[in-house]
Amino acid sequence: MMIRISALRRTALAVTMLCLASAAGAQDVPSQPPPVPVFAGEAPTIANPQPDHPAYADLIDAIDETVDKSTLISNGLAAIKRQMEANPDLASAEAVSPGILDEIVGSMRPVLERQNLRVTALYRPKMIGAMADYLTPDEAASVAGFYRSDIGRKLMGSVVANFNMDQTMASAMSEKPITETEVRADITSAVTQGLQQMDSKDLAEMGRQAFSNPALLKLQRVNPKIQRLRAEMENEALTPEEDATIGKLIQDIFARRFPQ
Repeated sequence: MMIRISALRRTALAVTMLCLASAAGAQDVPSQPPPVPVFAGEAPTIANPQPDHPAYADLIDAIDETVDKSTLISNGLAAIKRQMEANPDLASAEAVSPGILDEIVGSMRPVLERQNLRVTALYRPKMIGAMADYLTPDEAASVAGFYRSDIGRKLMGSVVANFNMDQTMASAMSEKPITETEVRADITSAVTQGLQQMDSKDLAEMGRQAFSNPALLKLQRVNPKIQRLRAEMENEALTPEEDATIGKLIQDIFARRFPQ
């Protein structure tokens, strides 16, 4: 049994773009979470004389600081389990040997955590480059400040908790390429649910920050490129060693629970 899956990557940038753009339109009715917008097309890049400025790497670090990676991995594994439960053969195995799916998913976690670190490091320069394509160093520093603010952390905590990855995992488990559309669908679902759980004061503060800090709304220009990178990251295959490790773990669990 082979599972090609990439644990959740850097969703925070795309998530915040959608959240802030939504909140900017919430000023008149802050008690209601606004609809999540979808930005199409791609803005022209800027002529940036300082693409290697440290502000861009710091922005990526600020994004990472908002993300509870343990929660994200747990959400991804829960999505894997839901896909397994939809497989008749695996569902039958669970019925005969209750808990087998939890054991399989739990055994995969260390491998997927290592894969997540590997692919995140691989794409870090591309993420930094995406920021430099659309934001000035001062704008990058301003956005990083938002991520490190109380409202920025609260926003991301709410959204991350609701990120279920069902669309991306459905393709991953069936060995189909994960598309930008699927990535966007999972992000939009998480943003919608996350905003619904924030109170009117939070929404009003998000809207205030969006209007007072133009760099935040400028993030939407980066969105198409980030979504492409996110889809590429999700399609990064397991290494032969990672794949073999997961395969052996699953085989050993079945062999122990269903001895010949």
